[in-house]
Amino acid sequence: MVTLGAGSTAGFSAILIPQLQHSKGRHKYSIETISWLASISSFALVFGNLLSGYLMERLGRRRSQLVCVAFFISGWVLIGCSQDILYLILIGRFITGLCQGWLGPLGPVFVGEISSPIYRGFFLAAMSLGIAAGVFMSHLFGTLLHWSYAAFLCGSFPLVGGIVLYHAPESPAWLASRNRIDECIASFQWYRGTSPEMKSELDKMIAEQTKRDNSKGKIEALKLNIKKPEFYKPLFVMTLFFIITQLSGVNVICAYTTDMMNELIGGHTNKKTVYIAMLSIDVLRCVSLCLACVLLRRLGRRPLAMFSGIFTSLSLITLALYLYLVDTRVIRHITPIISLGLMAMYIIVSNLGISPLPWNMVGELFATETKGIGSGISVMMTSIAFFGTVKTAPAMFESIGHHGTYLFYGLSTLIGTLFLFFYLPETKGKTLLQVEEYFRDGKCKPQEPENVPLSKAQV
Repeated sequence: MVTLGAGSTAGFSAILIPQLQHSKGRHKYSIETISWLASISSFALVFGNLLSGYLMERLGRRRSQLVCVAFFISGWVLIGCSQDILYLILIGRFITGLCQGWLGPLGPVFVGEISSPIYRGFFLAAMSLGIAAGVFMSHLFGTLLHWSYAAFLCGSFPLVGGIVLYHAPESPAWLASRNRIDECIASFQWYRGTSPEMKSELDKMIAEQTKRDNSKGKIEALKLNIKKPEFYKPLFVMTLFFIITQLSGVNVICAYTTDMMNELIGGHTNKKTVYIAMLSIDVLRCVSLCLACVLLRRLGRRPLAMFSGIFTSLSLITLALYLYLVDTRVIRHITPIISLGLMAMYIIVSNLGISPLPWNMVGELFATETKGIGSGISVMMTSIAFFGTVKTAPAMFESIGHHGTYLFYGLSTLIGTLFLFFYLPETKGKTLLQVEEYFRDGKCKPQEPENVPLSKAQV
């Protein structure tokens, strides 16, 4: 539910900007103003990421989310009560963007720590589905209602999420890292049950924690941890993966959906058709992410990343070529079936891998003691890339056209896919400790047989 609020933040500008432009208010909105209305929330993501890494370690995963929820609700209320006052809208957008960035590393880390290896990919993919559902709901609210009422409805999502989180226990991995073993056991059993295989994983978690040297100060321990390969290797992979995702243009589609649909359908179309096309794309995105939740559990991360990356770049490059032929009058009239079909293909294949995968894997790749700083830095880099792509999109559309913009995104995705082919590890079915061992030793040790408890010597 909190993730729905984050998705609503990403999609809200697509209904806010057209309504403001067509309102009879005193403001005239330049391209620069429009770009700031769309991108100010992504600008705030960086500050949210910086807060998140610190607070999730200081307060814990659960309490940090509860504080985030309080700010989230206040941001949406401020937007809803702004009454067309531009600076209040911008402040509200900044606060909700801050919370979106706050949740960016925190959500996947929390979900990754409370879920079992067999379902972890499914649950983490469901967070990306939550983002897509939030985008759809904000677009739906804005299609049916004035944007101020839509803002209040978007604020109800984090409110419900906060109520749920209030009654849930803290992450067992964080409790173990603080040597609160009794609370860790109770939390682990609440989330995961008491079966023999679950008990075996719990024993390993506690045994791993007892081996760690807790005599050093936090700063000294952090300095030692960031020099380890299990920190800097996943940081390198995740930072590049997040940037690749942003350069594929997935969030530009969310922020400027109405304008892009108008371009793809053709200039002479009515508002109702554009909004129907926008909501259809949103539904398609949600369906694709539902399919990704299933495929991630069955196929793993690497196959989906390769498939999604290749076909995302192909669909963007083909769409760019088609629009170029229309612009140069080789093709006289744009055909919505072709243009929207290529966009639909792009939405499907990008949301099967490139879009959800980095959010899945940021909760899997980092070791427990560096999870906060590692996820915070890598998500901060995607926030910078997010802001850059959303802020520059109107200028790119204006200067090199839609076809040039899509070509840039397509080539960026293709180059990024080559990087993923060589460096992205497979984490399907592996415990968090096994992933840590992979980056430390270069390989994952085979899983021990289930239902076999640890010996006294191992404990």
